[in-house]
Amino acid sequence: MTDALQPLGTTHSEAVATLTGVVVGESDRDIRVRVADGTWTFHRRDVLAIREHDSRAATPAVLIDIRPGATADFTRRLRIDVGERPMTLAAPPSPAFGDAQLRRLTETWAAQLDLTGAPVHPATFTRAQTRSGDGIHADSLD
Repeated sequence: MTDALQPLGTTHSEAVATLTGVVVGESDRDIRVRVADGTWTFHRRDVLAIREHDSRAATPAVLIDIRPGATADFTRRLRIDVGERPMTLAAPPSPAFGDAQLRRLTETWAAQLDLTGAPVHPATFTRAQTRSGDGIHADSLD
């Protein structure tokens, strides 16, 4: 399940994603930008502007404005060790930044799971029943 969360205090029309990195490849179709965690590949039409950020560095960093709604590929460099468990990647972090967005995301998920209404019974029920044929069973209200 994914939800698009708008940055707080902005509207969709004024929101622009800005990325800081080093351009490592360009073609007529794509632009590749290396950041600390990996490399982003954007379609050229999704890049709105490329601006100089730090020209003093050995590899000059740039600021790249990305079109809202753009789709990009992200490649990470990972070290692989031999172990007993299968290779897996950690779950992605929550898309919510800050308490307000986390609360909105939680409310959205709760509404989709129909958990927002008042409970039918304000307490929880636990019920256990034996099948031994002796007719003994127990109910408890927690």
